[in-house]
Amino acid sequence: MSIVDRLLQNPKVRIKNPAVVKSKIQKIISEGYDKLLVISDFDYTLSRFKDESGVRCLTTHAIFNDCTKKDPELSEKLRALTKKYIPIEFDPHMSVEEKVPHMEAWWGISHDYIVESKFTYKDIEELVAVARVYLRDAATEFVRSVEAHNVPLILFSAGIGNIIEIVLKRNLGHVPQTLHVISNMMHFDENDVCVSFSKPIIHTFCKNSSVITGERPFFHHIRNRNNVLLIGDSLGDIHMDVGIENEGIALKIGFLNFDFDKLMDKYMEVYDIVLVDYQSMEIPLEVFRFCGIVHSQSQTVLADYCHAKEADKTHSDDELSSSPSANVLA
Repeated sequence: MSIVDRLLQNPKVRIKNPAVVKSKIQKIISEGYDKLLVISDFDYTLSRFKDESGVRCLTTHAIFNDCTKKDPELSEKLRALTKKYIPIEFDPHMSVEEKVPHMEAWWGISHDYIVESKFTYKDIEELVAVARVYLRDAATEFVRSVEAHNVPLILFSAGIGNIIEIVLKRNLGHVPQTLHVISNMMHFDENDVCVSFSKPIIHTFCKNSSVITGERPFFHHIRNRNNVLLIGDSLGDIHMDVGIENEGIALKIGFLNFDFDKLMDKYMEVYDIVLVDYQSMEIPLEVFRFCGIVHSQSQTVLADYCHAKEADKTHSDDELSSSPSANVLA
């Protein structure tokens, strides 16, 4: 049985064109991990959309919406913004061009409000510790497997990069050296108080070459990795691979978290594999491991180009031994 047939046995999986998916996987296999790059969103992609009780989880920005004890006024203002702008973000009848000014306003006003509240880095760590931001099932295994095979993992997020790094450290014990975060970063003064956010703003619909000017050295460093495994949860995430200098093929996996009937057709148009109401990274993990049938010998050093400074490689042998056998076909 092919991997595509196996995936389709899962009731949460939708594939519009199995032949295309099979072809893309075969190409990635033929060129191996040395030519592969993983690009993933974070909020509601690597992190869960809802918890085990079915309660909706938080995004990295929404941690501040939920900080009623720390700053109830900020929480109220941010919730009002969310109520106003979330219908616009997911309106299937509006074009991206129509949505962009609204997204820029939403992110910009939110960042200004957060800065005005003068959070310290310690305050943010404490918020993250109790926040309902959880990684999907098998997410840690996915990140560790990508790291073990020395494949770059770019987290391209419209969320808050500092919070992403804190969440990763809490779950993995470190931020992998092969992981690179492109996101809205909070800047802190000498007293560890947040005083600004990075520019340009990265929102849902500008996760493309327009915001990666400062990331060019990193993308140039990985220019020989022209095959992409792209994972997202929004229609804006499908363009996260535009920074690739020598683009080959992109296998796109999308999490459809809500409004299934309204959004299904759109997601099926732009994603190769759609995961419906699925709180696990098991499918991306299975696809990634399967794509590594050709053993990678890459020794590329990525640490100098990533946010992390330390890596724990103790799991590498276990991860490498879990790869599928070479005689399995896509």
